[in-house]
Amino acid sequence: MVQVEVAVLLPLPYLLSYRLPPRLVGAAAVGARVLVPVGARKVSGVIARVGRNTAGAPGDGGELPPGASGAAPRELSDVLDVLPDEPSLTPELVALALWIADYYEAPPGETVRAQLPAGSSAVVHDVMATTAAGQAALEQGALPPRQRDLLMQLARAAAPASKLTPAARRLLPELRAQGLVDAVELRAQPRATVREISVATLARPDDPEAAERHRRSPRRLELLRDLAAGPRRVDELVAGHAGRRNALQVLVKAGEVTLTAREDLTAAGAPDGIFAGGHSSEIPELTAEQQVAVTAVCEGLGQGFGAFLIHGVTGSGKTEVYLRVIAEVLRRGQTALVLVPEISLTPQLAGRFRARFGDAVAILHSGLSERDRLVEWQRLRRGLATIAVGARSAVFAPLSELGVIVIDEEHDGSFKQDDGVRYHARDVALVRAQRLGIPCLLGSATPSLESYWQSQRGAYRLLTMTQRPTARPMPAVEVVDLRTYMPDGDDFLSAPLSAAVGATLAAGDQAILFLNRRGFATFVLCRACGHAFRCPHCAVSLTYHQGGDRLLCHYCGFAQRVPEVCPTCATAGAIERKGLGTEKIAEAVAQRFPGARVARLDRDVAAGAKAEAILASVARRTVDVLVGTQMVTKGHDFPGVTLVGVLCADTGLNLPDFRASERTFQLLSQVAGRAGRGERPGRVLIQTYRPTAVAVVAAAHHDYQAFYASEVEARAELGYPPSGRLIAVRIDGADGPAVVATAARLAATALRVAGELGDIEVRGPVAAPLERLRGRTRWQIWLRGAQRQALRKVARAILAVEPDGGVRVGLDVDPVSAL
Repeated sequence: MVQVEVAVLLPLPYLLSYRLPPRLVGAAAVGARVLVPVGARKVSGVIARVGRNTAGAPGDGGELPPGASGAAPRELSDVLDVLPDEPSLTPELVALALWIADYYEAPPGETVRAQLPAGSSAVVHDVMATTAAGQAALEQGALPPRQRDLLMQLARAAAPASKLTPAARRLLPELRAQGLVDAVELRAQPRATVREISVATLARPDDPEAAERHRRSPRRLELLRDLAAGPRRVDELVAGHAGRRNALQVLVKAGEVTLTAREDLTAAGAPDGIFAGGHSSEIPELTAEQQVAVTAVCEGLGQGFGAFLIHGVTGSGKTEVYLRVIAEVLRRGQTALVLVPEISLTPQLAGRFRARFGDAVAILHSGLSERDRLVEWQRLRRGLATIAVGARSAVFAPLSELGVIVIDEEHDGSFKQDDGVRYHARDVALVRAQRLGIPCLLGSATPSLESYWQSQRGAYRLLTMTQRPTARPMPAVEVVDLRTYMPDGDDFLSAPLSAAVGATLAAGDQAILFLNRRGFATFVLCRACGHAFRCPHCAVSLTYHQGGDRLLCHYCGFAQRVPEVCPTCATAGAIERKGLGTEKIAEAVAQRFPGARVARLDRDVAAGAKAEAILASVARRTVDVLVGTQMVTKGHDFPGVTLVGVLCADTGLNLPDFRASERTFQLLSQVAGRAGRGERPGRVLIQTYRPTAVAVVAAAHHDYQAFYASEVEARAELGYPPSGRLIAVRIDGADGPAVVATAARLAATALRVAGELGDIEVRGPVAAPLERLRGRTRWQIWLRGAQRQALRKVARAILAVEPDGGVRVGLDVDPVSAL
C-alpha cells in the first residue's frame, strides 16, 4: 500500500492521510493536485508527502516513512482521483509551504492555496440527477405528483441536495432507493483558464508550386508569403486586412495551411504608459560602489546561500545592481525572482526590467485579472519567462533553476500578509534561498532594524552605497517647527513651505507634498452637541470624501451621505467637516497656486492602472505638484522633482505601536529621497510639532546609523525585535462578551504554560487599539521571549483551547503591527 499525506484546501491544522489506489500510483507525486473525500465532501488538495518503504524526513515535502503524519492508526480512505488540470506545484514549493505552515502556525492547506494562482482550482461537488430509470418513469406517467415534479426538476438541471427545498430533500432517500435519482460528480471549470488561440502553419513549407497554384489571388499569395516566415496567430494574421479570413479558409480547405489550437501564453501585465515604455535599454557605467556590490554578489553565485544587504541612499542605483546580478544569473542558465512592495505602485522598476530583459520578465500582481495572472504563472512554470517580478505572493513564483532572489525596499511592511496565512514575504524569500543554496539580495535606503541587526552580527553581508550616480548630492533638509510657523490655510502650508513651493513652480520644477492621510476631512461633527460620525462596524471616525460627497470608513467600506440635520440633537446646518486629508490639500494647493497643475495620488483615485497613469503624467512633467499619501514614497524616480514637502511628520509617531518611530523615519527618509534625482539639487521641508523626535532629526540629517543606534537600544530594553521575539494572539468575533471571555481563558492558559517554561512574558488580554473592525470585536494577547521554541509551546497551547462559538483565534508570528 502506498500512503500519501494531502494538504486539503481547507483550514485544517494538519495533513490528512490517504491510500493511493494502484490505478493512480503512476500519476501521483509530491505537488500533484488530487481529489479526496473529507467526511461527506469531495475536496481538492495537493500531495505533500508520499510514504513508501524508504525513510524520508518528515516536513521535507519528500518521501514519508509510514505513520509519520502523527495521526492515530485508522482505515485510510482512497484518493479519488489525480486531477489533470494545471497548475501543480513543484516539490520545492510544497516543502516551502510546509515550512510556512510550521513556522507561522498556519493550516498547511491554506499555505498551499496561497501558492496557487487565484481561480485556478476546479470546483468538484456531487449533484442529484435523474437516472435513466427515472426518465423512463416520467415517460410512463405513473408517479405521485411531488415525486414527478422533483424528477422533472432534476431532469432539467441537476442540483446539489443542499439547493433543494426541505420537502424535496425528504423525497430523495426513497427515490434513490428506487434507482430513480442518484448523486453524480460535477466538475466545474476553474474561474481562471488559459485562453486557446488558433495558429496557422504552412502544410508544405517547401512546396515551390504553392504560389503558382494561387497566383490569381493576391490575398492568398500574401498569406503564403507571411506564413513562409513561420507559424502565425490567426487573429494577428487577418487583423486589419479585409478578405484575409476568407482567403485563409480557402487555403485551409485546399490543404495548403493547417490550423491548430494552442494556449495563448502571451506576456501579460504590460499596460500602456510609463510601465510599458520610456526606459532606455542602454546599460550605464557603474559607480565604484555599485561595482563593489555587483562583484560581491556575483562572486557568491554558485557558492551556496548568502544574504546580502545593500544599504544604499535613495537614488544610489540599487536597481542597476539588481539588473547586473540578474544578467549574470541568466548567463549561467538560471532564473531570478524579484520582490517589490507593491508592483502596481512601482511601474518604473517593472519597466526597467522589461526594457533590459524583454518578455523574459513575467509580472505578478493583484492588478492583473485572474486569467492574466495564470498566464504569467504558466510562463514561469514552463520556462517561457525566466524572471519573476512581483509583490508579496510572487515569493511563490514557480521558477526552476532559481539562481538569485532580490527583495527591493525590504523594509516595507506590505511584505507581511495581515490576514489568512500571516507570512512575511521577505523572511519566506530568505528561507527559500537558504533551502535552495542561492544568494538572497535585500536592498533599502532605510533597512528594517531586523535586517540591519543581522548585518551587524555577521549573518548578512552589508554592502553600503552612499553616493548617487553623477555625484548628485542628497537633498538639503529643513525642519519647520509648526509651533512657530503655524499654517494659515486649508493646504496646511507654513510660510517657509509655501514660499518654497512658489519658488519651485517659478523655476519650472516639480514638487511633491506628502500627507499620510487620505480624504477631505478626517472627522465630521455637530458643533451644536458634539456628535461625531463614527463607523457602526468599526471603532473609527468616518472620513468625509468630497469627490463622492459621502462619509466613508477606510477599514470596512461603510458609506453614508452627510445629513443636513444632526441625528442626535436635530440641529440643522451645524455639521462641520474637520481635519485634513490629501483631497482637501490638493484642492487648497490648486487654489493657492492657480497656475499649477495639481494631481493627487492615494488609494481613492489611483488603483492599479490609474496609479500608473498619474505617475506617467508626473514623469512627462504634465503635473507640477503631486499631493499624495505613502504611495508617493515608493521608489519613484522623477528627475523634475526638486522639492518635497512633508505636511505633518507627526501623524504616525503617536500610534500605540512599538514600530511607530521606525515607520516614521522610513517614510520621511523615503519621501525626502524623491527630491533632487535629476540635474538640479533637491530640497526637503519637514513640518512637525516634534522637531526633536529622533525619527525626525535622523531623517533630516540622512543619518540611518544614529536612528538605528537609538532605536535598537530602546527595543532591547523592552525585549522587542530584533533582540527579542513576539507572537501576537488575535481574538475576534461578532459577540463582544464571547471574545472577552475567550481572551481571558486563552490568557490563563498562556500564563500557566509560560510559568512552567520560564522566560516568556504574557501581556494581556487587552482590547486591540482598533477594538472593533468590520463588525467584529478585537482583543489581543502578546507573547514575548528570546527563544522561539518556548514561544511556540505557549502558542500551541493557546491554539488547543476551544474558543467560544463564533470567536476566531489566530496567531501572528513576528507581527509588524500592534493595531
